[in-house]
Amino acid sequence: MQAAGPMGWGLALLAVLVLGLAPAAWLLRARVARAVGARPAFGAALWTVLFGAVLWAMLAVAALIATNGTALGSGAPFAALAVALSWLALGVGVRLYLPDPAGARLAWPRALWAALPSVVVLWGEVAVVRQALRWVDVG
Repeated sequence: MQAAGPMGWGLALLAVLVLGLAPAAWLLRARVARAVGARPAFGAALWTVLFGAVLWAMLAVAALIATNGTALGSGAPFAALAVALSWLALGVGVRLYLPDPAGARLAWPRALWAALPSVVVLWGEVAVVRQALRWVDVG
């Protein structure tokens, strides 16, 4: 693997990222199809999940800075805040990138409810990967 170089490692990271986000994108695609009556393209759903993950990372860093030294700054309260922020970030992605067939954005409640199962899947994947890393004594 040392001969892979930066390009090889970058492509491997991209493949892992896409494979990790694909189940949430499939579920999001189905939920949005149910909400608007038309199935969006898989690429649009995958892009929405990727956008939500990046937006969530930025929001989580801002929340970590804002809650530093408070009761919300660590442990279970911050984990709950992180989950809520990831739900909000994916809801923003649904509103921006997955409109209804007429081109109108989904209402906030519909976008958030469409995003919720995908958020649960993503956090479930995080829990599984974390446990797998513990089993192989990496994390």
